[in-house]
Amino acid sequence: MKRVIIQSCLNICMYFLAAIFISSIHDQLNVFQNDPVKGTGFNLTLDLSIILPVILVAIGLSVTGYWMRTDKKSSFSKWSSSTTEFSDQDEREEAITGKATRAAYVTFLITLPALMICFLFDVPLMSIFPNFSFYAIALVLTAGTLSYMAAWVYHYQR
Repeated sequence: MKRVIIQSCLNICMYFLAAIFISSIHDQLNVFQNDPVKGTGFNLTLDLSIILPVILVAIGLSVTGYWMRTDKKSSFSKWSSSTTEFSDQDEREEAITGKATRAAYVTFLITLPALMICFLFDVPLMSIFPNFSFYAIALVLTAGTLSYMAAWVYHYQR
């Protein structure tokens, strides 16, 4: 249970750090075409204070996931190419994972149409919050991850 909670929390951190990183790229990206001075291309300046937390959380997610893996005999390359949060040790854990996955799926079915409704008003939202779409996607992923984690913990404790 501890493995699912820690990995879910780190995944949620990663979603929002990725949204911050991508919105930073969106803000800094300067595309120019047929400029007499600059020519054609793009200019991108990235801030290290945004890149560093993304890298650190990604490393933390990988290290904790590897240490907390259920199959201690698997190598890092085998472990890193599989989905660790869906690994099942026994039939009970397999059933819990199935129920938690269904809960996350239902959450996605609810939050995605709600997000589509929000995108109906994207012009006013984009004028107020220009990077709304990146954070909206992070919120949908967070809702699914939280519902997966909550359902997993609930069914594990039963």
